[in-house]
Amino acid sequence: MADALINKLDIPLASTIKVRVGVKVVISKLVVRNGKLTSYMLSPQLVEALCLNRKKPLQIRYDQEKEMIHIGPIIGILTSFLPNELEFDPKSVQAELIFLSKIGQNLPAQVYMFTPSSINWANRTTCGFIYQQLSPEHGIWSSSLYPLPDVIYDRISSRTGEARPGIKNTKRKLMKLPYLKYFNPSFLDKWKVHKLLVTNADLIPYLPETQLLSASSMKDMIMKHKTLYLKPCNGSQGNGIIKVICNDEGKLKYTVYRNGRRAGHADNPVDFMKRSGAARKGKPYIVQQGLNLSTFNESPFDIRIIYQKNHEGEWKISKQFVRVAPRGSSVANLSRGGRAETSKRVFASILNGNKKLIEDKHDELRKLCSMVAVTLESSSKKLYGELGLDIGIDKGGKFWLIEVNSKPRKTTETELSQGIVHNTFRRPLQYAIHLAGFKKHK
Repeated sequence: MADALINKLDIPLASTIKVRVGVKVVISKLVVRNGKLTSYMLSPQLVEALCLNRKKPLQIRYDQEKEMIHIGPIIGILTSFLPNELEFDPKSVQAELIFLSKIGQNLPAQVYMFTPSSINWANRTTCGFIYQQLSPEHGIWSSSLYPLPDVIYDRISSRTGEARPGIKNTKRKLMKLPYLKYFNPSFLDKWKVHKLLVTNADLIPYLPETQLLSASSMKDMIMKHKTLYLKPCNGSQGNGIIKVICNDEGKLKYTVYRNGRRAGHADNPVDFMKRSGAARKGKPYIVQQGLNLSTFNESPFDIRIIYQKNHEGEWKISKQFVRVAPRGSSVANLSRGGRAETSKRVFASILNGNKKLIEDKHDELRKLCSMVAVTLESSSKKLYGELGLDIGIDKGGKFWLIEVNSKPRKTTETELSQGIVHNTFRRPLQYAIHLAGFKKHK
């Protein structure tokens, strides 16, 4: 190391020093050279011992607390598998991972994909993958040996994959490793999230009344609200939702949203619980107050917000748009036929173009997002770098938090701004660099 760099990083002079890359720590001989340049070089033996692969130089800092040089950051994106189809949908998991890999290669960090099966626990390394574009149409996943990272960004894309014993065990072991930080550790359970959020009294006015589904809670809720939504606690993309409407005679009509729509009827809540049992498949459900939501072109809608931490670890809205339900449906998920619309256009329509009111509503929306993220993180004692929030606005102009998702799907193709799309993929990696302790990078 140049003595100028030694002074800049305030490194104590010694013949040997600990060097860390990711979770790997090696004791190395330290050679100091005179020079004005704040440069450093690694011997071939040290490069091999640390499993360094990046051709460009990484950042360097001195960890005063641990008394070691830290070279990095090393960012690992954990996925349950690495799709490798020659032709794939731009909205697929493969498209997301390729997009992330390309962005990672342009950041001052070593960013790679890895799977639970690629880890060598004995020497704390993994086979990592980086996407190499060979032509405008095709590319390959190139593999190399890497140290297990400073920070893991969990992109396991399905609840089924996450529930596998091997994946659960891998995540537990990774979270116990020294120096490693892990964010967005799991999908969210709707009932657990509700219980966490109600601990913040300021959030309660935004939360629809919600109970864990049982015969007694169904009876209690149908007496209070003529429309109810039943949602699987561990459901995604609107699959398995049941809408229930009670008429003046106390009879129930319901619609099950799974592979299309299926209608049914029941004489009372007890009868409904029996008739809907097959549709619920024995899974835990919540029962939630139905809302009299505003409509756009006669269709209900919700506001989808991708809320992410930036390069300074601060929560910001990265993407905001409106999901409009298909005609005749109450479910606005894009995977169930909903369409995207700009929030600017929808707000102007439902708020009659009142600029002051529109501005106030956007301010309130930002505050609501912040309260949700901060409460969820502090109450769960888990680390999150991004959340997907679904927010409704009723006919009285009141916001309602419909759902929070810790693994928001992000498409690489959009009718909206490509710059916004790029930003939503880049921000979690910028946050990971911050989390690893390295300098802020915009």
